[in-house]
Amino acid sequence: MKKFAALLLVLVMVLSFAACGGKADPETTAATKENISAEPVSEEASSEAVSENASEAASETASEAVSADASEPVSDPKAPVAAPANNAEIVALYNSAVNSAVDAKAGFNKARYVDNESFDLDLALKAFKSLVEKFVGIGAENRYTESVAQGQWDSDPKRAYLRKSTIGEADITGAACAQEGNFYVVTLNIKNGNSHGGKSNKFTNAPVDKCGICVGNEDKGYYDHKTGEVIYAAIGGTYAGADIQESYNNAKAVAKIDAATGKLVSLTVTYKISVAIDIGIGDGTATGNSHIEYTNVKY
Repeated sequence: MKKFAALLLVLVMVLSFAACGGKADPETTAATKENISAEPVSEEASSEAVSENASEAASETASEAVSADASEPVSDPKAPVAAPANNAEIVALYNSAVNSAVDAKAGFNKARYVDNESFDLDLALKAFKSLVEKFVGIGAENRYTESVAQGQWDSDPKRAYLRKSTIGEADITGAACAQEGNFYVVTLNIKNGNSHGGKSNKFTNAPVDKCGICVGNEDKGYYDHKTGEVIYAAIGGTYAGADIQESYNNAKAVAKIDAATGKLVSLTVTYKISVAIDIGIGDGTATGNSHIEYTNVKY
């Protein structure tokens, strides 16, 4: 009986151990549940994730937009200069174009010459024909040419090559603007003018001098319009009693202007000049067609 009781006790203990091995350890189970349950995500972490996702989406959208736009032509942000509709607007466009070249100290090639000349000189002045030609700018030897580099204008303000244009509607008899491809061609018909040079009487009424050509009241070879005052300044020291009457007609300024920028491309000024000289011992007149040309304008 003792042996049987001992064997029965051993069997009970074995069964007890088996039963205990089949149940999960409470601590282990709790720990496992904690690991399985996801920890709550903080608001900051959630916002960062959302922001990052939004940035990526925006980046992808922008990339797609850039890719789409790249295939389309990009328009020039500069609007073309509007075509002028009347004389006031034509004159304003002309002034703006000439003055833009002056402000930029543009480079250009310049030429001035007189053709179709004629003389009516008495015996005394015939001896000074070459001098008269020089006054008026007649003849190949008196042809003026100069090449001016952009920004390299002469430091002498009198020798500005091209002057600011101040011409107005009151100085013209008419104006026209024609479009030729990418350019406007502006034509100003300028009123006639005259001047007088003498010891005690000097005056100048010359609307053409306002259109941008180089002018002044001294004896300078680079002046484009030789007024009576300029010619007297040249000979007054020798012929103090000289009297000079100068006049011009059929004056015209033609400017070629870039329609996209409003900048001057070329400028031609023409007029017929007449000079009557009286030096006391003889008199006479000289006439010719004066041409002043600015070409190959560079900024």
